[in-house]
Amino acid sequence: MPPRERTTGERLSNLCDIGVDPRCWYPACRSDELGPGQAREVRFLGRSFVVFRDGQGAVHCLDNACAHRRVALHEGEVRDCRIVCPYHGWEYGPDGALARIPYWEEEAPLPRLRVRSFPVAERSGLVWFVPEPADPLPPQPPDTSRWDGGEWFSFRQDRVFPNHYGVGLVNGMDYTHFHLHRKYQPWSRLRLRDLETDEQRVFGSYEVTSGHSRAERTLRMLLGSDRSASTVTYPLEVYYDYPHHHARLGDGMVVWAFFRPEGRDRVAVYITLYIKARRGTRRLRQFAEPFFRRLVLARIQEQDAWIGVREQIAWETRPDEPRCELNPVAAAAERLLRSRWQAYVEEAGPPDDRWPGVRLAHGAAR
Repeated sequence: MPPRERTTGERLSNLCDIGVDPRCWYPACRSDELGPGQAREVRFLGRSFVVFRDGQGAVHCLDNACAHRRVALHEGEVRDCRIVCPYHGWEYGPDGALARIPYWEEEAPLPRLRVRSFPVAERSGLVWFVPEPADPLPPQPPDTSRWDGGEWFSFRQDRVFPNHYGVGLVNGMDYTHFHLHRKYQPWSRLRLRDLETDEQRVFGSYEVTSGHSRAERTLRMLLGSDRSASTVTYPLEVYYDYPHHHARLGDGMVVWAFFRPEGRDRVAVYITLYIKARRGTRRLRQFAEPFFRRLVLARIQEQDAWIGVREQIAWETRPDEPRCELNPVAAAAERLLRSRWQAYVEEAGPPDDRWPGVRLAHGAAR
């Protein structure tokens, strides 16, 4: 077992002043939420983007402001492979170049204007974009196709949380806060077995023990475990592959959480839970899965949203007071979050003009 961090309290800058590296892939929306000819606004660190799907099914991403009067393009229409500003009808192609002005003289050349375009990809049932492209682009977004279909079934728990990305991320990596979820947590004991970190990842390995509460019995049904035993032990692996998170419980449950920070106190999280089908448990699952999703996971999310707001208030009102973190996994995740932001600021410069959703951040990554 890795040594525990028993600090008497470390003075850290306000976590809510820390941004995220915009040169990574972030989810814009679910692929099935963006049909042909549709456009939608996507916010990232206080800036507005538009993603749209053209008539051929291809997805594009542009800065969400017409070059003319800066009106939001997502409120216009998609025409063939172009997006049309709702004000004067200016049309922009997939690369952001101005393609047509309806009242412009046909023989006159168009002004050489464009709005900025951004890399997009579709993967794992999501539309992804890179808010600040770098050369080279980062590797492709995470691939969850190995859990799609076959012996696995899945359901979504997408949500916008009213707190800072860092608060939500550390919460997601901290599996020791089950006191908050004591009515719904599907295990009763947890032990850290291993911890590994590098510049891109935090990996924690736990051993969890499930007893006989209603939530714990439901977990056993879903995983096909021995329901007659007094306790059942599972391995739990948690990963922070910057800037996203996933976890695996035993060999039968996987959860992915993809984050898109919209601003200082708002983060969209796209969550998919995968559960392996077990022989002889299908009828039980028909009853257990809706209960587990609505009465366990949904309640846990409500509690995490509630405590996230309280923790953000604590950071904002007591920014200079020391914190004492005893969970090595949560501490490592926060260190990685801070170090990646510091590296970005050192390479790209102060973010104030580019990312209005981050303030005071360029001196605040310690």
